[in-house]
Amino acid sequence: MAQFRSRILEGPVAGTLLWLAWPMIVANLVNMSYNLVDAYWLGKLGKESFGAPTVSWPLIMLFYSLGFGFGMGGISLISQYFGAGDPRMASRSAGNLLAFMGLFSLSIGVLGYVASPIILSLMGVPEDIYPLSVSYIRVIFAGMPLAFTGFAFIIIANSLGDTRTPMMISVVSSLVNMAVDPILIFGWLGLPALGVVGAAASTILSRSIISVAGVYLLFRGYKGIKIGLSDLRLEGWWLRKVASVGAPLALQQSSNALGFTVMMSIVSRFGSVAVAAYGVGIRIIDIIQAFTWGINRATSIMVGQNIGAELYRRARRIARTSSTLIFLILLAGALAVYYTRDWTVAVFIGEPEVVSEGSLMLSIFSLSIPFFGVFFVGGGIAAGSGHTKFFAALSILRLWVLRIGLSYVLALALNWGTTGIWTAMALSNVCAGIIALAWIAKGRWTRRIIDDVSPAASPGEGQ
Repeated sequence: MAQFRSRILEGPVAGTLLWLAWPMIVANLVNMSYNLVDAYWLGKLGKESFGAPTVSWPLIMLFYSLGFGFGMGGISLISQYFGAGDPRMASRSAGNLLAFMGLFSLSIGVLGYVASPIILSLMGVPEDIYPLSVSYIRVIFAGMPLAFTGFAFIIIANSLGDTRTPMMISVVSSLVNMAVDPILIFGWLGLPALGVVGAAASTILSRSIISVAGVYLLFRGYKGIKIGLSDLRLEGWWLRKVASVGAPLALQQSSNALGFTVMMSIVSRFGSVAVAAYGVGIRIIDIIQAFTWGINRATSIMVGQNIGAELYRRARRIARTSSTLIFLILLAGALAVYYTRDWTVAVFIGEPEVVSEGSLMLSIFSLSIPFFGVFFVGGGIAAGSGHTKFFAALSILRLWVLRIGLSYVLALALNWGTTGIWTAMALSNVCAGIIALAWIAKGRWTRRIIDDVSPAASPGEGQ
C-alpha cells in the first residue's frame, strides 16, 4: 500500500488523478446500471411502472443523504491519517465509520419504510404511479443496511487510494443485477412476476455482494489496515470530528435530497409524461456524471492525503488540474448528449410525447453539465480537506434558490410549463459552477483537520 501513498503524494498530478479516477468511473457506470437496467425493463411495462422508481428515488435519497453526509466526513479523517503515516488511526476511524453506518441505516430504514407512503402522497405523485412507487420504495428501505455497509467499504477503500477493488466487486454485483432483474420483474424460470417489486429486490440482492465482500476484506486485513471487533464502536473523539466535518455535508445532502423531492413534486404537476421524460433525462445525465463522480472522489483522496502530509501547494495544484479536467471531459459528453437526444430518449421509452418532452429537457439542460462538473469537484475538495461549510451553503443555494425558486417563477408564475423547469435546472448549474471555481481559487481550504497527537498515544489531547 506504500506505493499508493507515494504516488498520491509525489506522482504527476493529472496522471495520478486519472489513475485513481478511471476505476471509480467504471464502478460508477456500473452502479448506474442498477437504475438503467430497471428503467429499461420497467419501460416495457409502461410509463406507470417506469415512473415508480423515478418518483421514489428523490425520497430514498433524502434518507440516504443523512448517512452519506456523515459517511463522507469519514473520507477526511481516514485519508488524512493515512497521508500522515498513521495506519492505526486510519483503522480506528474505519471501524467507527462501519459501526456508525450500520446503526444509522437500520434506524432510517425503519423510518423510511413506515413514513414513505405518507410522504409520496404529500408529494402529489400521480394516482396511476402511486401504488407502484409505494411497493418499490418499501423494498429499497428494507434493504438499506446492506446498501450502507457497502457504501462504507467503498469510502474506506477509496480513502486509502485503492479504487480498483471496489470497482471489481461492483462489476460482479452489477452483472448479478442484470441477470436477476428481468427474471424477477417478468417472472421467468417459473417465478411469479413481481414487476416493480422485482426490480427493487434485484437491486438489494446484488448490492449485498458489495457489503459481504467489503466486511470480509476489512476484517481479514486490507491494504495496510485491519478492523477488529474492538474497532466497531462509536468513540467520542471520532464522533466530534465527523460531526464537525460531516454535519455540513449531511445538511447539504439532505437539503439537496429534500430539494429534489420538491422538484419531483413540481414536475409531477405536469403529469406522467413529464415525469417519464424527467426520469429518462436524469438517467442519461447520470451516465455523464459518472465521470464527475470519479474525478470528484479522486480529488478528495489526493487533496485529503496531501493535506494530511502538509503538502498544501500540491493540494492547490490538484484542485486546479481537477477543475480543468472535468470541465473538458463533461463538455465533450454534453455535446454528445445534445446531438443524440432524440435517439437516446427513445431507447428507454418510444412513446412520441415522452420522446418530445425528453428531447426538450436535454436540449436545454445538457450544455450546463460542464459547470456542474466544476461545482462537483468543489465538493470533492471540501470532502478531502474537511472544510465543508462554504460548499454546503453553496449547494443549498444552488438547489433551493436557483433551481427550485426559479422553477416556480418560470414554470408556474410565468406559465412557461416544463420549459421553465428545464431552464431553471440549467441556470442553477452555471451559476453554482462559477461560484465554486472562485472558492477553489481562493484556497482557504488548505488546512489539516486532524490533530498532531493521536488518541492512542494521548487520549486527552482534544481528539
